[in-house]
Amino acid sequence: MNLSVRKLDEIRADIGEDDLNNLLSTFKCSAEPAAERFLKKTAIKHDRESISRTYLAVGEDESGLDTIKGFFTLAIKCISVEEYDPIPKDILEQMNVNNKIAQAYLLGQLAKADGVEKGFGREMIKRAFHYFAKGNEMFGCRVARLDCRDSLIDYYESCGFTFIRKNFDKELNQMVAII
Repeated sequence: MNLSVRKLDEIRADIGEDDLNNLLSTFKCSAEPAAERFLKKTAIKHDRESISRTYLAVGEDESGLDTIKGFFTLAIKCISVEEYDPIPKDILEQMNVNNKIAQAYLLGQLAKADGVEKGFGREMIKRAFHYFAKGNEMFGCRVARLDCRDSLIDYYESCGFTFIRKNFDKELNQMVAII
């Protein structure tokens, strides 16, 4: 799979914010409407404020125009670890828990456009892990985390993540992977 992934701020620098907003407005993801809203309404602001970094998978559509095939957003977000959490011992030992807190990279958003081929999400996760590994080399953090709906637990487990627990409001599931 030939995938061109670029940072949102690099694209903004190349084409300007108005054209970037026009490009973002074309993204459609029926499976993840919250992620679609994030990309269109929040990603630029979060990038500008250094809250997160968004990476766009860009390709050409049938007419040769640039189109967003998918995106992912990365950030840093610690995870609290309690004694009663059902974390496998081998994972827990690698998390470097200190005072019930583990440093972690966050895969905050992940979405592919409607009609993109099967396997595209896994390829974007591989790309996200590439960036996590670079961070691990520079800063030493080796935990990646995400929060997902119940229906996505099996998918993320097949991508190397381990279920930790429901989050505090019990709406999402916290999962981790060791880089």
